[in-house]
Amino acid sequence: MDHCCIGVELGGLKRMSKSSKQFRMRSKCGTKAPEGAVWKRTPLIGPFLGLGGFLLVAAVASIYAFALAQQGGGHEDKTLLPKSPSGLANSASTEAIPPIHKVTAEENALSGKTEFGQFPPYTQAERELEKMLRGRDEGIDLALANWLMAADIPQFRDLTRDAYFTQLDTMLEQVRQDMARMQASGWHGTNPNDPETRCVRFCSAIIRLRFAYAEEFREENLTPVQMKALYADANNIFLAGLLRTQQGSCVSMPLIYLVIGQRLDMPVHLVTIGKHYFIRWDEPTYRMNIETTGVEKIAVTPDDSVYLDTEGMTRDQLRGSDLRNLTRREVVGELFFARMSYWHTKDGKCETQSCLDLSRARHLAPDDPRIKAVYQAVFNHYGIKSEYTSIDIRPKE
Repeated sequence: MDHCCIGVELGGLKRMSKSSKQFRMRSKCGTKAPEGAVWKRTPLIGPFLGLGGFLLVAAVASIYAFALAQQGGGHEDKTLLPKSPSGLANSASTEAIPPIHKVTAEENALSGKTEFGQFPPYTQAERELEKMLRGRDEGIDLALANWLMAADIPQFRDLTRDAYFTQLDTMLEQVRQDMARMQASGWHGTNPNDPETRCVRFCSAIIRLRFAYAEEFREENLTPVQMKALYADANNIFLAGLLRTQQGSCVSMPLIYLVIGQRLDMPVHLVTIGKHYFIRWDEPTYRMNIETTGVEKIAVTPDDSVYLDTEGMTRDQLRGSDLRNLTRREVVGELFFARMSYWHTKDGKCETQSCLDLSRARHLAPDDPRIKAVYQAVFNHYGIKSEYTSIDIRPKE
């Protein structure tokens, strides 16, 4: 089957068939393709998949290197920031950087016994998320999970939960109405149960939400300074930021497809491979990979080999969760991986939070080879062992 590039331009549909050698997805995060071009795919050098290179080097080479000191050893307290009265980071913190996590004896006893794995939840938002993870995978609300992940980010302290869901619900209703109008007009077919028709209409409706890329990250190759700036601004990488600013990056764009698709009961899934991730529409009679980095057009292909070719991989090199649909639990693990990267950009002031979130990402998405590699490198570097029940970070001598 030929690869396809569906160009949905706010109301029109343009299909261009290409041979497998000619077809490529969008090549760089934020790079806008010229009119009528076939888009190339985006290598994500960031928290979801490409973080292995970025974070691993940063963690080892950072001048703010830290070592783990076991709790209870009677050493002098050298934590970097003052703690809250409870010792925990507050969800509604007014600080630019939240206090460092320091668990109580009672919370230590929970280590390894919660859905977060080695380190239990410490904030109200984390506790709510952990409670949701106790249920069945299909019961995990990814819209809520995305909010709870952002709730502890100080940059979102002025965005309330009600405001977040109001914005999301407004967009959801717009997508629903757009798809209904397409059905009424017979656009792209008359059978509402045809999977290809539903997929095309859904992608078209998402495009009509008019999201844009943050202009400063449209360059073909981002420098390390630009890369740090991308992840340091929570608006660039979290769904809450995408909803609030209507601008995002290749880190946040797939989340709107995933969350709205879930709420509309569409068969959409997050898929990972190498330094990239994308959305897959998957049901018994129809399977299509969707590239979400377009803001004017949507590129799709049914052939997974496109991603293998672009990553320079063979099928024998696939590991773990590469190229398969992620469970919702694994998606939450990827969200923790993204938040870990955000904490890591804070010049050594949030290394505790970064390590906690990396541990949770590893626990929730154990088959992701990139998460595994970063986890092993960072935890070995900091000397964090599996039997530890808390983290007390101090500057390395």
